[in-house]
Amino acid sequence: MLAQLAAVSLIATACAGSADSAAPASDKPVVLATTSIWADVVANVSCDGLASVDTVVPLGADPHSFEASLADRGRMDDAVLIVANGLGLEEGLDDTIDAAETAGTPVVRIADHLEVLHPEDEGDEHGDEGDEHDDEGDEHGDEDEHAHEGEGDPHIWFDPIQVAEALPALSEALITEAGLDRSRVEECTDSYRARLVETDQEITELVALLAPEDRLLVTSHDSLGYFANRYGFEVIGTVIPASSSLAEPNPAQLEALVHVVDEAGVPAIFAEAQLSTADIDALARRLDDVVVVTLLTGSLEPEGEEIDSYESLLVSTASTIVDSLLVD
Repeated sequence: MLAQLAAVSLIATACAGSADSAAPASDKPVVLATTSIWADVVANVSCDGLASVDTVVPLGADPHSFEASLADRGRMDDAVLIVANGLGLEEGLDDTIDAAETAGTPVVRIADHLEVLHPEDEGDEHGDEGDEHDDEGDEHGDEDEHAHEGEGDPHIWFDPIQVAEALPALSEALITEAGLDRSRVEECTDSYRARLVETDQEITELVALLAPEDRLLVTSHDSLGYFANRYGFEVIGTVIPASSSLAEPNPAQLEALVHVVDEAGVPAIFAEAQLSTADIDALARRLDDVVVVTLLTGSLEPEGEEIDSYESLLVSTASTIVDSLLVD
């Protein structure tokens, strides 16, 4: 899959019928999103045309490890708004984003506007119907700007309902900082929120095909905690037991994971397209009848490919997981 991912830093998600779609990009305020996933969200909230939405991390790259160039810093300084994930996801970009913010470019960190999962919260089952979250996070970042940075799981996009709840903060920043038309942005935000709710329902229906006892996940690193909590899965192990892909696997932990996976009897374990599969492939070789399935977790594909939007990423991830864990 990585071979198909071009190093592209511009996302323009189709949102039919935009009156501004033909306007030159130079006439529009430039909003810079760190990843292609957040660029797609921003494009939808900004009615796919009111702003020119660019990305920093290229398609297919690992957002944890990507570092900004001097040109990227210049783009941040020139943008009217930066949209970041926060919580240390963009480890290699954090200093540059902070410097651009200090120099005057406003920054919205999506994680500041939703409940954050911590390692001790992840993997708990919350039921098949997408019940309300229990104690996933005790504080909201709204009261203390990016207070959770480095303190929780940054892979927040795997819960579309949480993302939907953060949309008003994003739309307000696009209105006040980028100068976009309030009535149009609010209308697009409401429409997009409704689509994310529909996507959540679609995933819930897909997951219902799996018996609760079969909803067991083994992954490259701790990237699916929000997905697990939302849809009633349990993460029973990770090759890199950390929410950052920059951590190193521990041989003793890998040995213990072999026994965990063997006892659980899962038919598949999940690698990530932006990370090396060497360690998870080695784990699979120690196990009988276990296949490695690769997921695209931190990036979209180029426009026109199957996974070229945030919504298609969510549905594809859920469908692949369910298909891989279903046993005849």
